[in-house]
Amino acid sequence: MSHKCLKPEMLKSFLGNLEHTLDNKPNGQSMYKFSNGLVLNVYETGSVVFQGSETDGTLANQIKSFIDSVNAPFA
Repeated sequence: MSHKCLKPEMLKSFLGNLEHTLDNKPNGQSMYKFSNGLVLNVYETGSVVFQGSETDGTLANQIKSFIDSVNAPFA
């Protein structure tokens, strides 16, 4: 499942506060692995790909909500 984050650096800061392992890959990809089996690939372009197990779990939904809040236009 793919999402778009307009501010990937803010997302990376948010993810940095969660327990994870991080693997920086070529082409601007950062792979975050979480203990529940969720794998999150974040690209410099803002593309965010949810993989592994728990893509619809609580943690994934918290991350999606954060992305939605970052993408929301200022009122």
